[in-house]
Amino acid sequence: MTEQPSPPSVRAFTSYSWSSPTHEAWVIQLASRLREDGVDVILDKWDLKPGHDSYQFMESMVTDITVTKVMMICDRQYVEKANNRAGGVGTESQIISPELYGKGSQDKFAALMTDEDEDGNAHVPVFYKGRIYFDFRSADKFEASYEQLLRWLVDRPQHVKPKLGAVPSSILDAAPTASATQSRARRAAEAVRQGSTSAASLVRDYGDALRSELQSLAPQLSNAEPADETIIKAISSMRPYLQQWSDLVSTIVRFGQDERVWQRTLSINEQLGTLMYRDSSLSHWISVQFDAFKVIAHEAFLTTVALALDEERFDLVQAAVEKAYLLEERDTGGRRATQDFTAFRQHAASLDQRKTRLQLRRISLEADLLREAHPIGAIPSFESLMQADFFLYICSAGQSTSNNWYPYSLVYAADRYSPFPVFARAESMAYFQRLAPALGVTSVDTLKTRLEAISSQSGRIFDYRGLPIAYLANAENLGVVR
Repeated sequence: MTEQPSPPSVRAFTSYSWSSPTHEAWVIQLASRLREDGVDVILDKWDLKPGHDSYQFMESMVTDITVTKVMMICDRQYVEKANNRAGGVGTESQIISPELYGKGSQDKFAALMTDEDEDGNAHVPVFYKGRIYFDFRSADKFEASYEQLLRWLVDRPQHVKPKLGAVPSSILDAAPTASATQSRARRAAEAVRQGSTSAASLVRDYGDALRSELQSLAPQLSNAEPADETIIKAISSMRPYLQQWSDLVSTIVRFGQDERVWQRTLSINEQLGTLMYRDSSLSHWISVQFDAFKVIAHEAFLTTVALALDEERFDLVQAAVEKAYLLEERDTGGRRATQDFTAFRQHAASLDQRKTRLQLRRISLEADLLREAHPIGAIPSFESLMQADFFLYICSAGQSTSNNWYPYSLVYAADRYSPFPVFARAESMAYFQRLAPALGVTSVDTLKTRLEAISSQSGRIFDYRGLPIAYLANAENLGVVR
C-alpha cells in the first residue's frame, strides 16, 4: 500500500475582536474545528495566560516564522478598532500592516468576513481593501467557505496549476500543414458526422482539391541533387496531406452511414492512384519521376484499409478490395481498362537507387519510411498498417491480380510473437464469418488452404527471411470458438 505524504505543519494565529459572547463562541467553535482538521490554531483564549505580555504575544504571533498563517476575523467592531488603531485589534493591525505590505508576506494573511454593513458590503479594514477574503456572512455558505479556508491554511488549493511542459516539437520544428485543403476536409468531416445528404459531394470536392495540391508538390528533378533525394523531399512535403486524409477517413469509417460517402472515399484513392502514371500531356519523362506518388498513393490506400479494419468495418474493406479502379489512360488493346487494388502497390525504383548510392544495408526503405511516419500514437498506428498490408497480401493471393501485392511493411513483422488482431479475434466463428467475405473466402478450410499456398511461396521474400504466415493469421485457431 502506497504511503501518503504527511500533511504540512500548519500554525495559524487568530486575530479577532471580543465583540460579543455570541461572536466569541463562533470564533472558538471555528478554531476548535480547524484543530480537529489538523491546523494548530493559536487563540488568545487558549494560549495567552494570565500575567503574559499581551503586546509581545500578539507581535510574536504575527512575526514568528513558525506561525505560517494569520486569520483576521472581521466583523464591524473589528474593522472599527483596526481602522482607529484601538485596543488589541488596533495593536495587531499596526503589526500586520507592515508585514503585509513591507515584506510582501501576502499569502500569510487572510480575512474572514462575518457580517456586512447596511448596503450589503462586507466589513473590511482599510489596510486590507481590495484583497480576496473568505466569506462567512451566510450560514448557507459556511461549509463551502470553510473548505476554502482549510485548503488555504494547509496549502492544498482546489485548482492546482499544471506543471509547465515543453513546447511540442511539431510547433518548434514548424512542420508544414495541409492548409490548402484544410477547410474542405473540415467541411466534409462535419457533414459526415452529422449524416448530411451533402457529405458525399463534400468528400468529392475535398478529393479534387487534394489531388490538385499533391500534383503541385511533384518533385522537380534536376542535376542539382540526386533524384532519390529530390523524391524523398517531395514525399515529406506531401505527408501533412496524408495525415489530413487519415483524419477524414477515420471520421468516415466511424460515422459514415451513406454508401455513397465510402464510394467517394475509394474514388479519391483512385484519383491519387492516377498520379502514379504519366499524364497524356507529358512528352518527356524518366522512369522514377512518379515514384513519390507511388509511395503516397500506396500509403493512402493502405491507410484507408487499415482504418476500416480497426473499426471492424469489413463491408468497407470488401468494397475497397473488390472495386475496379480506373487509374491509367492507355491503349488497352482489348484488355481491361480498370485495375484491381494491387495497382496501388507500385515499385519505386528510386528508393533502390538511394540504397545503392548511400550504401544503406536496409531490406526495404519503403518500410522504413512508413514506420518513421507513424510513430507511437499515430493514427493509424504502424501496427494497423502492417495488419492491413498482411490482409491485402492474403486477398491478392486468392485471385488473379493486376500486380503482386508485396507487403513490404511486414519486414517488421518477421519476428512478431502474436497474430494480427483481426485474425486473433477470428477464433470466434461468428467473427470469422463477418471477416470472411472481405478476404474472399467462404470457410475456415478455404482460408487455411490459401495460407498454406502463400507459406510455400513466401520463403523468398525479405532477402529469404520469409514470414510466419500461418502464425500471423492464427491459422490453427481460426473459428474454434463457436
